[in-house]
Amino acid sequence: MSHSIEFDLKRIEILNFAADLFMTKGYEPTTVNMVLKAVGIAKGTFYYYFDSKEALMDAVIMRVIDAEIKQAKAIVACKEMSPIEKLISVLFSKPKSEDKKVIIAQLHQPHNALMKQRAMQRTLELLCPIYEQIIIEGNQTGDFSSPAPLSDIQFLIAGMQTLYDLSGLQDSKIEVRLSAVLTTLFCVLGIDEAKITKDQVAARIMQQL
Repeated sequence: MSHSIEFDLKRIEILNFAADLFMTKGYEPTTVNMVLKAVGIAKGTFYYYFDSKEALMDAVIMRVIDAEIKQAKAIVACKEMSPIEKLISVLFSKPKSEDKKVIIAQLHQPHNALMKQRAMQRTLELLCPIYEQIIIEGNQTGDFSSPAPLSDIQFLIAGMQTLYDLSGLQDSKIEVRLSAVLTTLFCVLGIDEAKITKDQVAARIMQQL
């Protein structure tokens, strides 16, 4: 077994244990020593793979983002889907794997605030440029008329995620109505209602949920 393979395998092992600790105990309460104990390694070994706990967190998040990037590229490349269908898929699809469902649920917890912030940052930086291609395609087909595709999709994802997160908090007085979300979506992207109506989009979204 080469050193490179050994390195990769040990790094994956550390990531697996760290992800489990972050998801069960929270990022803030989890210490490097807890990770060391779970994996059964010395502190020097840990720092051979990761510079800090924050770097470890970034690596855990990037595993999720990398999977999202792969899925996003497949959606963008799908010739059977219209731009609006692609957009609905990236904005409203439920997580397909149990691991992702757990991660999303845990990111809403107060002790995972930094992880949630970093996950949003990576989404806006790395995923939105892929989603931008959907908006550009829609502009070309006449389905959309977005003057700033990247900024518009970043605005929509950040805004929608924040609203849904806040509305899910205990005792929240924030209510998120699909009709209001669709009004914003149609306005920001300049969706041609002669081609598809809000009611039709709402029906397709409900099929995703």
